[in-house]
Amino acid sequence: MATAIKTVRTIVASQINAAAATTRGTLGLATALGGVLTIKMTNGASPPATQCLANVLIAHNTTLPAAGSAGVDWKTVYMVGNGLLLNTIGEWSYTIGPEVGNLEVEFTGNTTQSVTVEALFTEITSIG
Repeated sequence: MATAIKTVRTIVASQINAAAATTRGTLGLATALGGVLTIKMTNGASPPATQCLANVLIAHNTTLPAAGSAGVDWKTVYMVGNGLLLNTIGEWSYTIGPEVGNLEVEFTGNTTQSVTVEALFTEITSIG
């Protein structure tokens, strides 16, 4: 029976997305066979006035483009918000197929308070 070899990749290490800031991370997947993305957002004891959004974007470029918002290179394929309640922890997953060449996760939109954010990817690197 074949065994899938998996590698954990950090797109955005757990960190603070300050109020009115944007945190992005990118990952080139040219040799990957797909995988699963997990996203986590945690509101603090004082929730933001506007929720933090996690945007999942892909780029069709043959090489990894610079991080950026949706536009010429990056296209949004999924968006989720964590709401406005205090101490809310939101966790989501999104499957990325082998056809995706480049991946970006962008956390943005929260105002007045910071939000803790994280994005990890388990990549299928080979089938042995």
